[in-house]
Amino acid sequence: MVTATICTIGDEILIGQIVDTNSSKISTALNSIGVKVISMVSTSDTEEDIINTVETALKASNVVVITGGLGPTKDDITKKTLGKLTGATADVENKEQLEIITKILSARGMVPLSPLNKAQALVPNSCKVIPNEFGTAPCMEFEIPEEKYGHKAVMFSLPGVPFEAEAAIPKVLDSIQAHFSLDKIFHKTICTFGIPESTLAQRIEQWEDNLPTNIHLAYLPNPILGVRLRLSIYGVDEKTGLQELAENQASLEKIIGNAIYGEGTDSLQKVIGNMLKEKGETIGVAESCTGGFLASLFTSQPGSSAYFYGGIISYDNSVKINALGVDPAVIEKYGAVSQECAEQMAAGARKALGTDYAIATTGIAGPDGGTPEKPAGTVWVAVALPDGSTLSTRFCFNSTRRNINIERFASNALNFLRLQLIKQ
Repeated sequence: MVTATICTIGDEILIGQIVDTNSSKISTALNSIGVKVISMVSTSDTEEDIINTVETALKASNVVVITGGLGPTKDDITKKTLGKLTGATADVENKEQLEIITKILSARGMVPLSPLNKAQALVPNSCKVIPNEFGTAPCMEFEIPEEKYGHKAVMFSLPGVPFEAEAAIPKVLDSIQAHFSLDKIFHKTICTFGIPESTLAQRIEQWEDNLPTNIHLAYLPNPILGVRLRLSIYGVDEKTGLQELAENQASLEKIIGNAIYGEGTDSLQKVIGNMLKEKGETIGVAESCTGGFLASLFTSQPGSSAYFYGGIISYDNSVKINALGVDPAVIEKYGAVSQECAEQMAAGARKALGTDYAIATTGIAGPDGGTPEKPAGTVWVAVALPDGSTLSTRFCFNSTRRNINIERFASNALNFLRLQLIKQ
C-alpha cells in the first residue's frame, strides 16, 4: 500500500486565520487512485519546523504533498527550505513559469516585473517543475533517493491558494501513478438519518462483524447529514470491488430500511427535491424557530424552483395568526410551540403558497425561553399533505446550543417530510 502525508505550511493556519481546505481535496484525490493518507499535519513558517515536519513525513510515507509558503515575500521560505532539505546546489530559472508569471501580471498591469516577481520563477535544481498556470508560484516535485529514508518517496510542493493547488492535483496524480504501482481503493458511502450513531452501531453490529476482511467500515456522524457509513474495499479489481460493495449495501438495507436516504454526497434536501420533481409536486415552508434555514436548505439545490415555491417566516405570533391563519385561541391554550400550532402553520402555508405539501417548524432554539415542560431544544414539525390532512411529530434535543438546535430542527424536519413522501 502506497501511503501519503499531507503537510500545510503557514502560521495563518495554526492561528486559525484561514481554514485549510486544501488537505481534504488532496486527500480525496489521493484516495481515488489508491494512495492511503495516513497523516495530515500543519507547521509554522520557520526553517527548523518545516524541515522537522517534512522529514518526519518522508520517513513515514511514500508520498508527501506540501501546500503553502511559496509566495514572493520574505516570510515564504518553503521553496528555499525544501531545496536545502533535498541537497540543491543552486537555484535555476524556469522559463515556462516565468512566461506564465509575465502573462498573469501583465494582464493586471503589473509590468515591468519586480525582482520579487521574477524570483518566483527560480527553483532549486533538485526539483522538477510542475507549471502553475493559474498563479505565479511554481509547483515542484522532488524525487527522494531510496537510501535516504529506506523506501521510495516523492514529495510535491503546491501553492497554498486553494484554486491553484486544486488545479495542480491532476498532474500530481499522474506523477504518482508513474512512480508507483497502485492498488485501487473503492468506496461506497451510505447516507442514513434518524438512528443515533451508537444505536446504529448496535443495530448493525452483526452485519459489521460479517463484513469481509478487505472491507473497512467508518462512521461519519453529522447533525445535518445524519450518520454516513463509508465502506472501503482494498486490493481488488474494479468490477469485483463494486460488486462486493453493492452486495453488502443490499444486506444493510434489509436491516435499517428507510433510515437509508441516499449515497455519496446526497443530502436530505437533494433527495427530497428529486422525489418531488419525479412526482411533479411542490412544497412550501412555514418557519418559526428555524428562521429561514429550512428554506435555505431547499434553495441550496440547483433546480429547486421546479418544486419549491417559497416560505413564510412567522417568528412572531402575529405573523402566525395573520399570514398563516393560526387560530389565536390555539396559541392562547396550547402555546406557539405545540402540535396544534404547528399543524395549523403547515396547513396555512400550503393554502397561502398554493403547494401540494407544506412543512412547518415551531420550537425553542435556546439558550433561553425553555420551561420544564418545553425545554430549549424542543421543536414541533408538521407536514400538510395534498389531501388536506396534516401529520406532526415532536423532537426534543435537551440542548441550549442555539445554532446546533436550529440545524437539528431543520434536518429532522426534512427527514420527517422524506418519510411522509415515501408513504405517499
